[in-house]
Order: sequence, then C-alpha cells, then structure tokens
Amino acid sequence: MNFMLQGDTVAKSDKPLLLSVAETRDEDSVTRTMTLDGQQVFFRIAGVTPAPLQCLDFAVIASIFTAMRLGRPLHVAGPVSRTLLANIEEFQDAWHNWLPKQYKTVPVTADTEITEIRSDKNRSVVAFSGGLDSAYSILVHARGAVGRRSVAPAAGVLVHGLDIPLSSTHAFASAAKSARTALKTLDVPLATVTTNWREQLCHNWRMEHMAGVVASLNQFHGLADVAVVGSDEGYDEIDIPWGSNYVTNPLLSGAMQLRTEGGAKTRTERLAFVAANSELADKIRVCWENPDTGGNCGVCEKCVSTQLNYLAAGIEPQGFAKRATWWTIASAPVRSKGDLYFLLESHKAANRRGLHGMWRVAQSITILRHILARPRLWLLDEVKAAIRRNESLYRRLRPKGKTNE
Repeated sequence: MNFMLQGDTVAKSDKPLLLSVAETRDEDSVTRTMTLDGQQVFFRIAGVTPAPLQCLDFAVIASIFTAMRLGRPLHVAGPVSRTLLANIEEFQDAWHNWLPKQYKTVPVTADTEITEIRSDKNRSVVAFSGGLDSAYSILVHARGAVGRRSVAPAAGVLVHGLDIPLSSTHAFASAAKSARTALKTLDVPLATVTTNWREQLCHNWRMEHMAGVVASLNQFHGLADVAVVGSDEGYDEIDIPWGSNYVTNPLLSGAMQLRTEGGAKTRTERLAFVAANSELADKIRVCWENPDTGGNCGVCEKCVSTQLNYLAAGIEPQGFAKRATWWTIASAPVRSKGDLYFLLESHKAANRRGLHGMWRVAQSITILRHILARPRLWLLDEVKAAIRRNESLYRRLRPKGKTNE
C-alpha cells in the first residue's frame, strides 16, 4: 500500500493511523522500520552507530504530512517527547494556514509522553550533502564561529533516497566519497542514512522535504542533542510556503533541537567564509546534472550560479570541470523563480566590491532573462499546484516510477 497512490480511499476513514517502530542491528548498520497502518518505511543508518532508541520523535516527523494530507489522527505505539507533540500542533496550524486544501490539522497522540529527556551531549549532527549551504553550516559549528550557538559536530549526515533516488546507487556512492573526503579535513565522520520515505510517504517534495531530512537527523538522538540544517534563502527572502523555512523548522524540535543555520549570511558570504577558513572550497558539490561523477560539470544552472558566487567574492572558481564562459553565464537555464534570488544576490555582492568585467555583462543578461520569464514560471507553478490538489489527476499524470517533485 502506498498512501500517495491510495489517498482517495484511505482519506475517507476517521480511524487513527497507527504508527509503530521496530529496530534491527548488525555489525555494519542499524535499521529502523516504521509501520504506518501496514505501510513500511525504513531508515538504515551506517558509518556512525546511533544510540538505542529512547523515543519515536523521528517517526512522528516522518508521518505528520501524510496524516495531515489524509485528515486522519495519528497514534504512536511508543514514547514521544511532549515537546515535539506540543510543537507539532503549531506546525500543523502553520501549514493548514498556508495550504488549507492540502493539509488539515489532526490529533497526534502516543502511548507515552516523555516530559523530560536528559541530554547533556552538547553535540550536533549536521545535514551534509556536500553543497555550499551544508559546508558552511558544519564549518561554523566545527570552528565555533557562531558564538553560543556553536555545537561541535558529532557527524555529518548524508541521506540516500531524498535528493538522490534509491535506484541511483552509483551516484550516492560518488556523493558519499566526496562528502567523506570533505569531512575528513574537519576531522568529522560521515554517517549515511538510506530511506524509502520519499518514495512511500512524500506527496509534495517542495513542501514536505524537511520532514524527511529531520526524521533522518533524529536517528542520532542520544549521540547528539542538536540537529542542524543549512538555510536555503536568507532572512531577507523568507519563502513561504516552502518546505524549509524559519517559521516551521523550529517546530520540528523535540528530544532533538532543530536549528537552521546561515540565514544572516548571503550565499556569496557563506562561500567566502568557507574559502577563508577551510579546505572545503574546491570540494563543494553543487551539481545535480552529472551526479554519477561526484563532481561539478561547470555548465548547469547550479554550477554557473555558484561560479558567480566565487567571482562576486573575488575568488577564482574552484572544483568545476569547466569554467563558465561569457556565453554559458548569459544563456544559463531559466529553471525556477527562486533562481533569480541567488543571481541578484551575487550581482549585489559584486557591486559592493566594485567588480567589473565581461562576466558582469553576462550576469546582467541572464538576470534580465529570468525577470522576463517570471510570468511563465509563475503559471507553471500554479498548474503543478492545481494538479497536486487533485489526487486522482495527479496519479494519472505522474510518470510511473518518477520521484515526487
């Protein structure tokens, strides 16, 4: 059974969704399997051994969007922190306010509510994809660069099954190799989590992805008491509704506190900090066009945008198979509305530094192209949203075997 595909019939029931968790351990990994009304979702942890389960916060976080979308109460057969249960009520209020047709508020209960979980580890686990935002996030905590917020990383966590599909085993192996090499320079181990959560429970990736990330980080409760994710945009451009945001991210805190790092810094400033304070600058992996190589192609939209960050910071681009040319920059793909924010940010950073050159002309051209494309991108987003709201239509149009967007 897949709730994403069976939602029309399942949603008619008022019966609570029953959630339980089983754990198995072997020499190389720990697997935690949550069963949600007969549907199984697994999280397999390797590289760093997690502590024994104290509570099932991760399972609530992994299941909450499904319960909200189906409009069914959720009951957990086991202990859940009272802090998370309280936060998840406001979490639901926010998402129902933003997207009332997609998400309803539902009761969430547990066999046991844990009111106090002793934790004095003062260690963090950091979501680490190998990209710029995650590199900045783990670096500032490893260097103690964010004052009293600094929490020494116990591990960087790379998840297989979210951005990288489960079927792409070679791509994940390449990503893990790159991440392990980067983290070694900070003397931080790499932990991997493999999960089918996105395939089984995620309906709207853009809105729900943070639940999968945070559920994966919560596997390390007991080893660490703080989970850290890198911010997408900064405080100057809070995108709502969007899966990762400064309103609902903290409301996924329970036995583990969730922190979103980097909002006070632009992408160019984050890159400048990474380049000045570590050996990570040439190891950052931003490219998703050629994931099997584990490197950066240099010519896709994300690679071009990141090279503009380098140039705006006054640094020669590092770690790209190809250097972005004038034409590559001027003709960079117009992919989404959000890309314009990052292009404008690097443009402003270059202005502040008084930088000149033909690449600035190309940068201005691609910004203009994005501005002209905004009506088309807005219309495309509206069509996609309308399709997602109609479950039966979504099922018919969604290509077989395609991961949710």
